[in-house]
Amino acid sequence: MNQQGRVHFSSADIGGELLPILTRGLYSDILDSLREYIQNAIDARATKISVSIDPDVVTISDDGVGMDAVEARRAIRLGISEKNPQVNVGFRGIGTYSGFNLCESLEIFTKSAKENTIYRLFFNFSQIRRELMAEQERRNQGNLPSLYLERLLEESVFVEPTDEIVIVDQGTRVIMSGLLPDAYRRINDWDQVENYLQNVVPLPFNPEFKYGSILEEKFEEEDYRVVPLTLQMGDKSQSLYRPYTDSIFRFGGMHPPEFFDLRDTRTSFGFAWVCMNDARETIKDTKVRGLLIKKFGFSIGDRQYLEPFFGRTVYSRRITGEIIIKHPNLIPNAARSDFENNSVRQILLESLPKLTGAVDTWANNIQEIDRALEVLSELLGELGDINRELPSIQRDRERLLTLNARLAEIERRLKPHYRRLESAAKANLDQARELLSGAQRFVREALVSQRRSRRHIETEVVKAVQREALRPSAEVEARNESIPVDLLTLMDSYGIVDSEELRRVLQFLDDNILKAHLDRDECWQPAKVGHFC
Repeated sequence: MNQQGRVHFSSADIGGELLPILTRGLYSDILDSLREYIQNAIDARATKISVSIDPDVVTISDDGVGMDAVEARRAIRLGISEKNPQVNVGFRGIGTYSGFNLCESLEIFTKSAKENTIYRLFFNFSQIRRELMAEQERRNQGNLPSLYLERLLEESVFVEPTDEIVIVDQGTRVIMSGLLPDAYRRINDWDQVENYLQNVVPLPFNPEFKYGSILEEKFEEEDYRVVPLTLQMGDKSQSLYRPYTDSIFRFGGMHPPEFFDLRDTRTSFGFAWVCMNDARETIKDTKVRGLLIKKFGFSIGDRQYLEPFFGRTVYSRRITGEIIIKHPNLIPNAARSDFENNSVRQILLESLPKLTGAVDTWANNIQEIDRALEVLSELLGELGDINRELPSIQRDRERLLTLNARLAEIERRLKPHYRRLESAAKANLDQARELLSGAQRFVREALVSQRRSRRHIETEVVKAVQREALRPSAEVEARNESIPVDLLTLMDSYGIVDSEELRRVLQFLDDNILKAHLDRDECWQPAKVGHFC
């Protein structure tokens, strides 16, 4: 091949516009600049970080390993990074320039424990923007490009030793001065900055989250670091934590976190922790609803990323938690919206439905237990009311019958939940069973007693009716009425007694012997006409 006349690409072919193109494309959110400088502190093994905003100057300080002369020189390079993306967060040597869309100038003061010198890295972003605007004006006038990236950065970026600031042991301080108008408004909004940092920084758990200590123990087992961060804005200063508190749950968080492995048959990608709302409803706070994927503690995408992988979308909205990615070949893209496309990412995507399916099953069981507990609580209240009512209705047959049907319905509603309640609330279940059986026994005995009383009354009525049916006829009663009631009357009825003395004798016998010593029923039997003692 004839190579005569070949012209190779050179530094003069890289225009200065490449810098704003890169930074705007990679860091579309103004606050992404904060994330990048915090990520650098994490990579430097910082144990504490502070962010101060006051009001058009942002300072980010850490106690990481800092940089020596060689490392400080490398840090001003653009698009060149010696960091290993498998173990560090920083991205491709662009992150240092992320403040281009945020401020007029950037200064980085750093000191390594390996030497005593403090180095200052300076980036004059306002000068770069002025030169880019002048270049655009020249081209608008029809002139050829003359501003190239190399010359643009040579005049605006440098590193030098300094004694302008004191760093006692080691660490780095990033200072962004002269916030641009759009950035100024947003970065001076406490809630926006706090919410952003809570989701993109590997912060500790809030002391007001009862399960935080359990999760941090798990993180320690997995060698997954969290870093304390303090945010100061004007007179307000406080430590930031992950955005989880007991208050995001309806009843303060009754279900402890569950841990899940994220893997396929041969590859482990990491693990997940999940907390379920303690009411059968979605978590109201959308900032924490759903699962968030994290790598090196920094968020990948948002909490809606995994929702399509759930068999039942409702469970994605009733849970909160994180998927912690540990696989070295899953590398975040520049925008942190996803992982770089490679074979490991494809396997991860194929494994996610298995994880979300396991979460679905666990969440469904939790919800069924919650449902059982709700039913139990409701029925315990009903049974308590019923038992207090029993003494006043023991003689009211209609109310007893109504109550008997109500108790049968309570038993029917409770029975399907026995198995879950045996493990989740056995004491309360036993109490409900005791109240139920006691009430049922009371009602049965009251109804049986009433049936016995009714039968006794019915028997007496029958006897009375029978007696009424056996009463003598009028003729017999008339004849009975004509029966003599004493001896004298009997003798008179036959005309036997004519003498007055005899009558007195008979009367004496009747009064003093017969009536005195014999019961009238034994002496006189009116049913048998003419029969007497």
